[in-house]
Amino acid sequence: MARLTDPDILARYKQALVEWNVEGAIVLRGRARDGLRTTVEGMTEKHFKEVLYRFVCQENGEIDQVKEEREPWCKQWEWRYDLRPTINGVKLYVESRLFPESLSSRQEPIIYVVQIKPA
Repeated sequence: MARLTDPDILARYKQALVEWNVEGAIVLRGRARDGLRTTVEGMTEKHFKEVLYRFVCQENGEIDQVKEEREPWCKQWEWRYDLRPTINGVKLYVESRLFPESLSSRQEPIIYVVQIKPA
């Protein structure tokens, strides 16, 4: 794993995080919702999104950029982005995707959170 250092990708990731309060900027998918419910009991999705924003944008929390090599996700995604914030004393592993992956796209970036579990 390597820290995300590409300034263009980091700027797009942060752009989505800054919009944490806007519907669709950060989306929890599938087992991520279950992971949030079971790992950080009582936390709303909205509060979780705000926590991710604070972790990266205010606390300079680390994002790991990982080449996606797992089936079947490697056919859809080149990269995944892993975060490890601590919430209520619990260190979490948060797996996410940044859409669109193309830096040339004019589409607003979206972060898809696909997994939340204890780190």
